[in-house]
Amino acid sequence: MRFKKKLLPITLAAFLLCGCGKTEEAPLVMVDSEEEVVSYSLVQVTYDDVILTRKIDCTYSQSNAQEVSFNVTGRYVDKVYVEEGDVVKKGDLLCELSSSELEAQIEELEYKVKKNELKLANYDVEAGLAVQDVFLYQHYDYASQSYADRVQATKDSYERLKVLTNDELEFDREELSRKRKELKESRLYAEFDGVVYKLKKNLEGSTSKADAVIMNIVDSTDCKFEVEGTEFKHLFKEGQMVDMNIPFSSAAGDYVLLPYEMENWTDSMKFVVYTGPDNAVIDVGTRGTISIIEDQKSHVLSLPKDVVHIAGDEAFVYMLNEDNIRTIKYITIGLFGDERVEIIDGLAEGEKVVKK
Repeated sequence: MRFKKKLLPITLAAFLLCGCGKTEEAPLVMVDSEEEVVSYSLVQVTYDDVILTRKIDCTYSQSNAQEVSFNVTGRYVDKVYVEEGDVVKKGDLLCELSSSELEAQIEELEYKVKKNELKLANYDVEAGLAVQDVFLYQHYDYASQSYADRVQATKDSYERLKVLTNDELEFDREELSRKRKELKESRLYAEFDGVVYKLKKNLEGSTSKADAVIMNIVDSTDCKFEVEGTEFKHLFKEGQMVDMNIPFSSAAGDYVLLPYEMENWTDSMKFVVYTGPDNAVIDVGTRGTISIIEDQKSHVLSLPKDVVHIAGDEAFVYMLNEDNIRTIKYITIGLFGDERVEIIDGLAEGEKVVKK
């Protein structure tokens, strides 16, 4: 719609201000009479569907992953046996801490344990021989103790030795078990078949830090799209297909996903690929965007969202009055969708509002 708006000429006469012997002249402002043509585009209020879509970021992640880390601090990383991207098998040695001193301690403890086990096994035999010696040499013993007392004293002596040796043996066994556990934890192994991923740079020769992840082992044959958190879990249903788009990378394109094991959605939401571009190869870490309807209203009074304006808590549109002058009309809105806005009150079907 086009109409003309006239601007009346305004003349400001120059005038003089006198003071302190000085004369100041005010600026002369002249606005010439002109005719301005203003053009508006109008849009009609109609009944239509209003749809609100939720966009949710997701990442292609491996379902089976091992975060590799030592549980001790301050140990020297002696050897790293893998490189970034290496394929490993379950049980493969990945890296180890310096353990020469620890291995020597284990060897010494193993020797002590075996020695004390032999002692304990022979104490009863040795005690029996000692009692026989008491019997054989009793006629040459002029001590005041009786034969029975000397036999009992001999047996008691060996019992004390057994207790002391057994205590030492138990201590050494516990220490040996702890050292073996420490040695085992000094060597990190792959827990399943996979690929080395995010290997820490300059790892060999560095100092260990407890629980610091130094590499990941990922099973690239079992990957799914994952969304962190479960804030939007209520929008999905088991078996419901959802759209997903990958904007970049060699796997760019439109996909259809299916929710995966929703009963296990506690910290994140997982989806499997149902369909996608032919011959697409999706790398671990590829990001996509899931689109799902969050809310919708069918066949409701509505307008395109670009003609509805929001100021604080109020919504309004621009309309033209009888004189083709643009005026504001406040309205009550409902669902603010992707393309359209639900009109609850303030407008009727067929009314026209200013689009531009």
